[in-house]
Order: sequence, then structure tokens, then C-alpha cells
Amino acid sequence: MRKITISILALLSLVFTGCDMNKMPASTIRPDEAVESMMDASKFSNYIYANFRGITSGSYIYAGEIQADLFNATIGFGNNGGDLYRWEITTNSGDASNLWGGAYGVIANNNFYLSALNGYIAKRQAAGDLTAADSTTLMQYKGEAFFSRAYMYFQLATYFCQDYDEASAASDYGVPIVTVYDPSSDAATYPGRPTLAETFEFINSDLDSAEMFINRAPAVGDNYFTTDVVKAFRARVALYMDDYQTAGKYSKELVESGRYPFVADTAAYRKLWLNDSGEECIMQVFASINELANSSSYGYISYSPTLLRYRPYYIPTQTVMNLFDENDMRLTIGFINEIVNYSGGITAQVYMCNKFPGNPEFYKGVESNYVNSPKPFRIAEQYLILAEACANGFEGGESRASDLINELRANRISGYSSTSYVGDQLRQEIRDERVRELFAEGFRFLDLRRYGNGMDRGEGQSSTVIYMPGQSTTEHLSVMADNYRWVWPIPTAEITSNPQIEGQQNPGYSEN
Repeated sequence: MRKITISILALLSLVFTGCDMNKMPASTIRPDEAVESMMDASKFSNYIYANFRGITSGSYIYAGEIQADLFNATIGFGNNGGDLYRWEITTNSGDASNLWGGAYGVIANNNFYLSALNGYIAKRQAAGDLTAADSTTLMQYKGEAFFSRAYMYFQLATYFCQDYDEASAASDYGVPIVTVYDPSSDAATYPGRPTLAETFEFINSDLDSAEMFINRAPAVGDNYFTTDVVKAFRARVALYMDDYQTAGKYSKELVESGRYPFVADTAAYRKLWLNDSGEECIMQVFASINELANSSSYGYISYSPTLLRYRPYYIPTQTVMNLFDENDMRLTIGFINEIVNYSGGITAQVYMCNKFPGNPEFYKGVESNYVNSPKPFRIAEQYLILAEACANGFEGGESRASDLINELRANRISGYSSTSYVGDQLRQEIRDERVRELFAEGFRFLDLRRYGNGMDRGEGQSSTVIYMPGQSTTEHLSVMADNYRWVWPIPTAEITSNPQIEGQQNPGYSEN
């Protein structure tokens, strides 16, 4: 896997910048020599979190949102994300290549670290000087590597494989699984694609290990992988496998724990998104002005304080805006309603997505860089997972699901009055609530895939400022459920360099 190997070496050159460089060059350090102290182990752990900051922000979040149905491109989008937006993604598309290469680079680092940690632990045990405190810390580090690896394989499986269906998972392709850091130019050693069932078995096996080793107690807005973070991710994975019993089990534990109360009011909700307060977050990834995440706002605001104008690339559809009650804090805080101004004096007053306004502490000048601390696991998602599980047979059934939706809304909408939902209406309300609550956070494309109904992009807020209004490739794009581009292509560079996956490209795409 030449492309994967290259990305491994590039990333490993970063891994060792904080370690002892005196013995040998970074690219030639062996795992059995990489960790020789608790400080070395800690530095590797820090790098896992640095990787996690990157893979929970930027295009990992917005790419699927642009491809889905909730945004319209504007006349000023400059074809940014155009292949995704128009459903013209190919084997050479940058977003697919970046996710594939980036994921395997992170996986390689996790494999290297696990090998290095195991070697260090064995040395300490043989010497008889492994203290209980050090052992607890090292087990946490191992759990972090397993968790990060599971997270990346889940990303790969959900974008580059068919939606998980128990009836076909044993025959659908998964993604190549690499568990040992052993870069090689021998193509005969490269892995092929196992089944999707085997891929998810591996993901859950890694999560079993993460659950076994991660021992950090949970806390609101924690920057580290805790026991609750593992539960939150297990609930998400199970949901995307249609395993409602497992999804319900883990989400119920989190919802009923009471450890993550909803924000008290609109001021607190604003601080959650603007100032990264950490409230409601099972995990909020650490970021600072010196350790920035990527911006997950893909030109959603694009305000110039010098020119005093907004020129967003993408704006929410009118269909999205129609879902919100006027007293919903997710509307009043999560969006701004302003006049946009494009070349030629073309203007319109529209709503823009304000979910990533940029933490003022991260500004490097007077303008926002639209960077916030990533929030990969929030309690609201767990309410929605539990509601969907209950609606599909988990304990409490439809009555419990309806109660959960009402509880979530009561904490978001001033003056909200509860309504009882059942049957198809309940299921639609859960889906609509996922839009309201998780808008622009990287869930929509994957949700549409698992719903299996295709999609119709929403109507634009203003035909004056959206790109090619009324066209079947833009505003009126309609995509059938069997469109092959619901699955991203294996990048050409990977297909051509790994003979083990020759003939295993995803249907609909050329091998080269």
C-alpha cells in the first residue's frame, strides 16, 4: 500500500519531534526503541490527541454536509466543494483521497504506538519496577490508541463502504485492516478488503479493548477519552449498524447518568459554541491559539470586518430554516440573519450557519478564523440515539422515545409544550430533531445513507444569491437511494499501488 506507507512516514516524522532525537533519525526509529520512559509514553499520548483534533474538524466534518441536502452553494462559492455539491465525486477527488490517506496515517501511528507501549510495558514488568500508578497510566494510553484506531476505521467504513446491513454485510466489501506497523515496499504483503461484517467486528473489538483499558473518570467537557466517551462512541457505532439494543444500552447509561445537564439558557448556549464552554459535552477536544483545530465552517459566514460584508460560500436551505421554531435557541444562536453582498451589488437577507463562529481566544488578528474546539460527543446526540433505539424496540418503546424528544425540545425552545408522537410521525420527528440539533456537525450525509430513501436538496432561501437556482444539479438536485455515489471511491493512487485490491473498487467508479 504505497500511498498509505508514504502517509505513515510523513506522520511519523511529526510523532518524534518531541522525543529524544539523538539515537537515530525519526523515520528509522523502531517501535521497540521509541518509548523508554513514562515521558516518552506521554508524548505519544499527546500526539494521539493532536491527531484527534484534526480528524474531528475541517473537511472531516463539512465534506458530507456539503454533499447532502441542507446547504445551497452561493454565487460566491468559487466551486469550493463543487464536486461533492453536484455529486460529481471521482476516484481523484481530493476529499476522498484526503480522508483515506489521513485515516491510514492516523491508524499507522496508533499501530506504532501500541507496539512501542507493549514493548515498554514488557521491559518494565521484566525488570520488576512497573508500579501500580504507572501501569494504570499506561493502560489508559493503550486504550487511547485502540479508541483512536476504532474511530478512524469507522470513518473509513461509513464513507468507503456500503451502509451496514446485517443481511449483506458478510458479502459487502469492508476496508483494508492494518494492525501492525510494518511499512514495506513488497506489494505482496499489502492487505485486501475484508467483508464489511469483518470490518465492523474489528471496530467493535478495538472498542472492547478501549473499554477495558481506558480508566479516566468522566467529566463534563473533558479533553481526554474517558469511560463515558467510549460509551458515547459505542452507541453511535451501534446506531449505524442498526443494532438498536446495543445503541440503546450505551446511550441510556449516558442519558440517565445526569452527568451532562443541558445548558440553562441562551447565554449559556452561546458560550457553548462561541467560547467552547464545554457544557453538555461528553468530550470537547483541546484546542488553543497555538494548537488550533481546522475550521469546520466551510465559508458559512465569510465576514470581512474591513469591508463590512458577508460573502458565504454555502447557506442553509429554506427547508432547513422552516424546521425551527422562532423561540428555538438553536435558531437564534446557531444562525445569523444578515444581508449578504456579492460582486455587482447582488444582495439578499438570509440565514447563515453560525455553529462555528470562532472562539475569540483563537483569533490571530481582528478577524475570526472560524475555529472552535471540536465537540465530537455531546449529550444531545445520545438523547437522539436513545430515542431512535426506543422507537425501534428498545426498552420503553415509542412512549419513551416521544418523551426524550420532548425533553430535548423543552431545553431548547422557550415556552415549548409537549406533544405525544407515535408511529411514522415519531420516526420523522426524530429525524427532523437530528437536523435541528446536529446541523452542520458531520452527521447528515451518513444519516441519509442509512435512511435509504435518497434525497432531494432543499429549496434555496433566495434565488438571487444561490448558485444556478432551479437546476437539477444544484438547488433541485434529486438523488435516488441506489446512486453509487452514496459510497465514496477508493482513491486511484491506492488502487494502482495495491494489487490486493485490484478489482475491488466500489461499484460505479473506474479503477483508474
